[in-house]
Amino acid sequence: MLIESMATSLVVGKVRGGKLENIGKVQIRGWYFFVLGFIIEFTSVYLKMKNIGIISTFINKYFIYVHSLSYILIFIGLILNFKNKSMILVFIGTLLNFIVIVANGGRMPVSPEGLKTAGLISNLEMLKNDMIITHTLITDSTKLSILGDIIPLSKPYPFPKMISIGDIFLGLGIFCFIQGAMTKKGIFLRKSKMIRFEYKKR
Repeated sequence: MLIESMATSLVVGKVRGGKLENIGKVQIRGWYFFVLGFIIEFTSVYLKMKNIGIISTFINKYFIYVHSLSYILIFIGLILNFKNKSMILVFIGTLLNFIVIVANGGRMPVSPEGLKTAGLISNLEMLKNDMIITHTLITDSTKLSILGDIIPLSKPYPFPKMISIGDIFLGLGIFCFIQGAMTKKGIFLRKSKMIRFEYKKR
């Protein structure tokens, strides 16, 4: 959903007279927290999947802690950029996803009924066979299932998938961030007391 939000926002930004090059001018505080967080996240998942010797054994044993560390680093990066109100939306979405993942042993719970609705039968079978290490099917023992991937996006949506409430906040935050960066103004009027962006003038 993040890719779709980015693509849609880029198109809308151009329609509103925004410039793509403005995105590169946005100052991100503590950008290295994001980079390090994502590196730890993807590396740990990769090592867990590949089962490479003692390193993978360590990751398997402490995966929930390594997973949490990656999120904490991302949280720090987001908090440092709260002046940009869109980052608050991204923070909320990330936090909601983090809460349900930690509550369920490091995996995002997914609705089996939703997978059927979205036509993702192959994904359902893979989850039944425990072949996706980052996700798990919702059962009676699942905690905070309402925060899991329970919202199906089925056809005619071009990319059928399951999303969570947190993903909606994330998508909206990314959309607003790109709008503010491209147009150097928020998508709402300043008087509205809603989302507003502040960028240094050229």
